[in-house]
Amino acid sequence: MTRNGRTGGTDPFGMLVGIAGLGIIALLALGLVVKFFWQVTVVAAAVGLFFGGRALARRAQQRREIARSNADEIAYRAERQNRMARRGDRRGVYGDDGATLMDSVAPEPSLPGSDNPDPKGPVATVATTADGLAALLADKPQEWRWAAFASVLVQRRAAVQARLRDCLLGFAAPGGTRISTGVQAAGFIAEHMEDMLQIGTQVNDFMLTPAFKEVFGNPDDGDSADADGIVQVGNRLMDYHDRFLALAEQCRDVQAPLEMAGLMRDVREMMNSPLESYRTFIDDLVDTVAEMPDMLRYSTGTVHADPVILYIHVDNQLVERISKQVMRFAKG
Repeated sequence: MTRNGRTGGTDPFGMLVGIAGLGIIALLALGLVVKFFWQVTVVAAAVGLFFGGRALARRAQQRREIARSNADEIAYRAERQNRMARRGDRRGVYGDDGATLMDSVAPEPSLPGSDNPDPKGPVATVATTADGLAALLADKPQEWRWAAFASVLVQRRAAVQARLRDCLLGFAAPGGTRISTGVQAAGFIAEHMEDMLQIGTQVNDFMLTPAFKEVFGNPDDGDSADADGIVQVGNRLMDYHDRFLALAEQCRDVQAPLEMAGLMRDVREMMNSPLESYRTFIDDLVDTVAEMPDMLRYSTGTVHADPVILYIHVDNQLVERISKQVMRFAKG
């Protein structure tokens, strides 16, 4: 196997499909994994049970589900932090804010020879413009496939950055859905929860299809990758992101009685969770692409790179709080 971007390179998928540690290791075995944690169904089930006139699901079962989700989330975050620490990323030790502060106090030194070009040719970087992406696809430097995929995600996110910022700010646009009763609130939340769950399932199914993997081609043959296909799957993945964004905006703009302000604030926060998950996924992918030049320059043989995970989750305590408020208002 060579390092040349046209005749070898990254194994695009070490897909983890229900089996921890399953992966195909090649020169840079970068895996894409999507995990959608279903503790959010607790709220949807609770709302559905209300309208059916039945009691809430047993609290013991709910707590078991939340405990399992908590364990998965803690394990994922710990592993992500460990990966950062192993590769020298200060966020793995100090967290995002702490790493920024440490960089301002004591910038990290450059690696020896880091200013020297790779003898086997340039390594692809993320393109932030359409022209840059077109050039990347035309030139096909080393590891261009992952840089192209990340470029699509970065550019699509940039196109909706103002909308994302408004969601984080909680800026409510006029003309949103008006809610005046607890029953209406329960129905609105149930509908949007169902939409959120459906989109999450579709993202999961989409990223696990053979067609998604195939556009990146044979790990040993860079020319086998489908440039148009990579751009298409990147755009389709971001189409799901934009659907999550539209849901978040609908929940942000709802007009409800003042007594429900806390409930709707929690619902808005929950609907922002998939957007935050996408942000982490895209940033992790961009970081991995940025590390490729050093990995190719200083490594020999096989490098065991870690999966980049799209981990869609919501805070368990937030879900439980929404459930309690929904039932309280719906019962009047």
